[in-house]
Amino acid sequence: MVRILCILIRAFEFIFLVRMVLSFFPIKDQTLAASARQLSLVITDPVVAPIRRVVPPLPGAMAGFGIAELLVLIGLQLLDAIICRL
Repeated sequence: MVRILCILIRAFEFIFLVRMVLSFFPIKDQTLAASARQLSLVITDPVVAPIRRVVPPLPGAMAGFGIAELLVLIGLQLLDAIICRL
């Protein structure tokens, strides 16, 4: 059971990193990169959106990267460290 949870955490972390990286680049619609970005947003937004409602964005934040995204990334790293590295 722990192994499955670790796989899910790491898969979500990978998808979240894809979201963050793709947010820095201008991407044309109807391309593979646009589809990957949209899929990563659909998968990760349910986690990021509630945090974004509570934590205000940074003024002049770079692309789609702000405090909410940083908190999610730290949380994923903590979950991985606690659950998967026991």
